[in-house]
Formats: sequence, C-alpha cells, structure tokens
Amino acid sequence: MKLNKGQLFKNRHLHSLGVYHTMVLTGKLLFIIIIPAIVLFMQARLALADDTWQLDDSAELSDVEEMELGKKVDEYIRHQFYLHNDPELSKELNDITHRLSAVSERKMLPFTCNIIQSHSINAFSAPGGHIYVTEGLLKFAETEDEVAGIIGHEVAHASLRHASKLYREFIGILSQRDKGTDFAETLLLFNCHLEEFEQEADTTGVLFAHKAGFNPNGLPDFLERHLDLLIQNGVLGLLRFGSFTTISSRIGHLREYISSLTLKE
Repeated sequence: MKLNKGQLFKNRHLHSLGVYHTMVLTGKLLFIIIIPAIVLFMQARLALADDTWQLDDSAELSDVEEMELGKKVDEYIRHQFYLHNDPELSKELNDITHRLSAVSERKMLPFTCNIIQSHSINAFSAPGGHIYVTEGLLKFAETEDEVAGIIGHEVAHASLRHASKLYREFIGILSQRDKGTDFAETLLLFNCHLEEFEQEADTTGVLFAHKAGFNPNGLPDFLERHLDLLIQNGVLGLLRFGSFTTISSRIGHLREYISSLTLKE
C-alpha cells in the first residue's frame, strides 16, 4: 500500500472532514497525540470516588490480566466515542498494525486498530493491544510511513508494558486519596512518568517501523508537521503533555536515533 499525500485516506469517507487539534467529547478534553487510553478509563473511574469499581493489587499484570483489562477499556472507549466503519480501510490499517506487532517483543497479543469518528489529530492505545486512531489523524497523514510511525508508537506502548505500569501507578494514586500525603504531588509524578513512557514509545516505535520495512522518519515527519499546525493555530497551550520545547525535543531525539539506526546498517 502506497500513499501519496494521504491519498488512501483522503479519497474515502474522510474527504469532507476538517482538521482540528483538540477533541472535546462528552465534556472531556482528550489528550493530544498518543497517550494510552487506560489513562482516560482510569481517570474516569478515579473521578467516581465510590466503591463501584476496585483495583485488587499492585502486582504487575499478567498477559491474560492485561487482555482482560483491555477489554474493559475497549468497552469504555466504544461507549464514549463512535467508531468509523470502513472495512477496507480498517483492513489496511490492521495490516500495518500486524506488520509492526510482528517485530515487537509481544507479538502474541491480539493487536487491533480501530478508527474513532473525530476531526481531531489523535491516537492512543489500551491494554492488550487495542489501538485507536482518529479520522482527523488519517486525513492529516501524508504517507503510509507516517501512519506506521504513529501505530508503531502505540504498539511500543504495549510491548513495553506501559499499561501494566500505569495500572500500578493508579493504584498508588488511589491509595493516597485516603492518606495524608500530597495527592497533587503524586499526580505530578504520574504525569512525569507518562512523559517518560512517551519518549520510550517514540524510539521503540521507530525501531519497529524500521524493522517492519517502513521509513522510520514517518513519526518525526508527522510530529513536525503537526507541531507547525499547532503553532499556526495557537493551541500549544492546550496540550496537557506538550509544549514547543517538549515536542521539538522529541523530534530532535528521534532524528538522532534514526541516524544511529541507519549508521548501523
């Protein structure tokens, strides 16, 4: 599959979509670009502050437990957002996903990629191999390599067991609610860990894209164009996990890492 300036995606049902950079659905601001869906799910549960849903222990999730949690998160996502139904497009996205997951350390997970009906430019993942991209992202993507770079980043989240680590982080946050410790400080530390996970998923996802036969520059190319768009529209201040410096640093780090990959060949 070859894309020329987003030809595959733009010539389908997405041709009439505009491109926006924040997604407000059900009164919530969805994170901009590539934060695991488990954060959305568990933030919602945390906000309930009741006994209707409990986390059992702080041990790392087994593969089976992670897939079970992933099903719950997927149900939550499907309840919150409408999915785009295009079997042919979904097949092509899942073909990309399977090429990337085949070179990951957790190829045994049942990876899937679904499309969310939204004008926003966004992608995120849930435990157990569930990946979601928005219509706006597919419209904005100019090449198959850019799409592969984004999906590779999400496959990397699963491969690095970030969902399991976030699960344990949230257990810690919940435990602080009933103690005298600084809850805000705990949340700040959690956000720092999220940024670390994003950086790890950047380089690992680029490596997966490279191994799977895609151009590894797809992700930094996409991020660079997206950053330019955010600057033009003056919405950088809305980014929960982004600023000009942070995103520019990610892009620069990715370029250096890709150079090291090509030098090894």
